[in-house]
Amino acid sequence: MNLFKFLSLSSFLDNSHSVKKFNVITFFSLIFISFSCSSKIETFNKYVSKEKNIQFLVAQGKLHWDKRVNIKDANLAKLFLSKANELNPDNAEIVELYARACHFVGYYLQSNLDKSDSLFIEGMNTTWSYIISTNAYQEGAALFDGDSTGKKIAGITNISKEIVPILYWWVSNYSRYLSKKPVMDRLQSRDLIETALHRILSLEPDYFYHGANRLFGGIYARLPGVELNLSMNNFDKAITGSPNYLGTYVVRAEYLHTKSGNREAFTKDLQMVLNADPTLLPNISPENLFEQEKAKQLLLKEASLFE
Repeated sequence: MNLFKFLSLSSFLDNSHSVKKFNVITFFSLIFISFSCSSKIETFNKYVSKEKNIQFLVAQGKLHWDKRVNIKDANLAKLFLSKANELNPDNAEIVELYARACHFVGYYLQSNLDKSDSLFIEGMNTTWSYIISTNAYQEGAALFDGDSTGKKIAGITNISKEIVPILYWWVSNYSRYLSKKPVMDRLQSRDLIETALHRILSLEPDYFYHGANRLFGGIYARLPGVELNLSMNNFDKAITGSPNYLGTYVVRAEYLHTKSGNREAFTKDLQMVLNADPTLLPNISPENLFEQEKAKQLLLKEASLFE
């Protein structure tokens, strides 16, 4: 045995304990690294899976929403969007469309009052949760040192333009929910609703076919002690700005003309709706078609409404 081999063998034997120790450390290190990487991959996969799931739910929601003239599709749109919102309640686009779907199904498709109310409450709660989480709302509310209603009003007054769609569907669901409630309930909520509508008018007055003016028109027509001119002026603004949105004429006939006892104007508005082309505004053709159905039903009740 030459000197080199002898030294190498001796060195190996002398260090055999160290080698074993090294191998053990390496073995457990590899296990730890493997486990760590596996955990990270699993976490990443869960994240990717959640994101894909949300994308799928939103895509399905939009697909059915585009076909909402069909009752089954409208309900499926609302279902898919509710699941997407559960997974991602901080997405403004999802919140807006989900609240709109709640309003659509509750107002046009649901004949049971309790079920309609539950849908409007869903839309209200979803949008309100988003609104109060925004910096603009929180900054505004923080400036008011008083009761909870005052804080809400201060927060709403400070809302920024990009939140207008969500604010609109909050107040739209809220107003629809209150429409069948006692006068006292409507009066108690008046300040909040008026604040929201004024904020929308100040930031984006034509949002959803002058929706804020349309809501004001209906609210003022039904509140006691309010001059009907206020209702009339708001309906006129909504119709002047968006003459092809048929819902404004229907609400005006249902609330203003019945309140003022103007049967001729009632009939004229509803006949105009029935003779209109509901496709002039393609994005809301389904809404216009359902408004025509509402016009038919109101005309059938004409005699009882003007007894």
